[in-house]
Amino acid sequence: MVGQPDDAIRVGNPERERAITHLNDAFATGYIDIAEFEERSGRVYESKTRGDLRSVLENLPVAASLFPDTPAAAETGVPVAPPRPVVFDANWETVRRKGTWDAPSNILVTGTMGTVDLDFTNAVIPTATVTLQLQVSAMTVKLRVGSDQEIRSTGLTTSGMSGVKDKAGAPTRPGGAVIDVIGSISAMTGLTIKRS
Repeated sequence: MVGQPDDAIRVGNPERERAITHLNDAFATGYIDIAEFEERSGRVYESKTRGDLRSVLENLPVAASLFPDTPAAAETGVPVAPPRPVVFDANWETVRRKGTWDAPSNILVTGTMGTVDLDFTNAVIPTATVTLQLQVSAMTVKLRVGSDQEIRSTGLTTSGMSGVKDKAGAPTRPGGAVIDVIGSISAMTGLTIKRS
């Protein structure tokens, strides 16, 4: 493995957790088996530097996304910003995506008193993870996923009698994208997640 200029930078728990998430994705999509997952996971928690973590993910398709800054950015000291989110504004409106549609890797949903209905079942998803940030109040939000897609909503906060109904459960087969739902829902917003 070719060394990177920032290999000596120390890592903490956020970077280790990101590496574990990438290993989970690699296991779920069949790139590594359970024994290799366990071996690599142990090495993640022993890692002290970026170089250590990079070596754990070596030869996996997700390795390049471990650190969002590129080697060129590390050399210049200028951080590389994540991709700008595609904004769906549902302020007093309905935003619906279904059938075959191009799902961006970074989505921001905003609005009040509207409806958002996103069906990822047949969406074209070019990345392993879609970040779906919700900043909504008094809304109805519906998400539908396919049999191999996973929804994670641990980064989502709720307030003002808002709630999440996850009727999807775990994926029934491995290999699909992860939709990471983050942000906040408030003022009696209802988020419902279903599986096709």
